[in-house]
This record gives sequence, structure tokens and C-alpha cells, in this order.
Amino acid sequence: MQSDVTVCILSAVEPPLSACLKSVEAQQGGPYPTVRIHDVFPMSQAFNAMVERCQSRFIVQVDGDIVLESWAVQALYSFIRRTPLVYVAWGQLWERYDDGLRAGGSVRIWRRWPLRLFRFRDRRCVDRDLHTRIRLTGMRRVQVPAGWRFGTHYPRESPFARFSKARGDAMKWRVLGRADLIKAHHKQYPPGLSIDALGRLSGL
Repeated sequence: MQSDVTVCILSAVEPPLSACLKSVEAQQGGPYPTVRIHDVFPMSQAFNAMVERCQSRFIVQVDGDIVLESWAVQALYSFIRRTPLVYVAWGQLWERYDDGLRAGGSVRIWRRWPLRLFRFRDRRCVDRDLHTRIRLTGMRRVQVPAGWRFGTHYPRESPFARFSKARGDAMKWRVLGRADLIKAHHKQYPPGLSIDALGRLSGL
């Protein structure tokens, strides 16, 4: 078993897709130790639980609605292992839409020790807060080049999942000062949830 890398599968409310679990088991260069974080809130606590429960030097973070290509983990690991000033490297995913596939989302490999030092904080944009602090050390986050996408993101279609994503996006966009994005994407919100209602939920 590969002991230098742990694959961490994160999910909330709904369990990981069976195809997600199968794609992790089928990764080249494995088997890899696997940790599952389910129903831990807020997001910062879920990410910190990932760091605490994974004891390897590197952590591959996989959301439960992602299906990886068989070479994804090995490619991420090979890249970050030879780039010591990179604390996180990410691979581009496809995202499934009603009209087909487009680029969207990512799978990430983290160097564990910077996460143990800086930790995730309970902020609206959890990742952005961490990146802002770690980059002061001179370390970087980079995209791993590849001739193909590292996998496919299959967004959940349950009413709760659609509502939760819409609400989370609205709250994030509020922090970023992007109320225009809420209005531009109103057609993707759950039925019966108006822009005004979503705005009130997020404080807009």
C-alpha cells in the first residue's frame, strides 16, 4: 500500500457516489489509504478533520460527487513530490451539465504540514482565507498540466443539494461583492426559490 498519500473523500448529507468510491479504489499506483469525512460542519471543521485523520505527507481531497480518471492520483502525487515550494496542486475536472460536459471544479493534492501549521478557519471563503495566509511564506498553489481532465464532477440533483449549493454560492458571492452573479445565475436555483428569497438568506 502507498503510504505517502492518503485519499480523503468528503461528503455532506448525501453519501459519496458509488462511482466515486470505485474510481478511488481503481487508482494506478495504489492501493492508497482512504479516509472518509461525512457530515462534518462547518466546512472548515471538515477540512481540519481531513488533516487530522490523514497521517501521510500528502492528501488528495476528493468530493463525493467526483469520479476520477484512473491516473489522477498518481499524476498529482508525481507533480507535487518534485515541486517542494508548492503546498497544493490541482487538476482540472469536467463538470456534467444538462447540455454536456464543460470544464469545472478540481481535485487537489495538499502537502500536509502547511495545513497543520495554518489550519482552516471558519470564514465564508475557507480556501481563500487559507491561501491568503500561506502565500506569505512564498509557497504556491499551481495547476497540474495534463492532456486530459482528471475526472468528472457530477453535481447532485436532489432538491436539498440544489438549494444548498445555491445558498452557499450566494453567501460566497456576497463576500466577494458579486451580487451580479446571483442575478446572472437565477435560472439554476431550485424551483420556488426566488432571487429575493435567496438574497435574504445570504444577507444581500
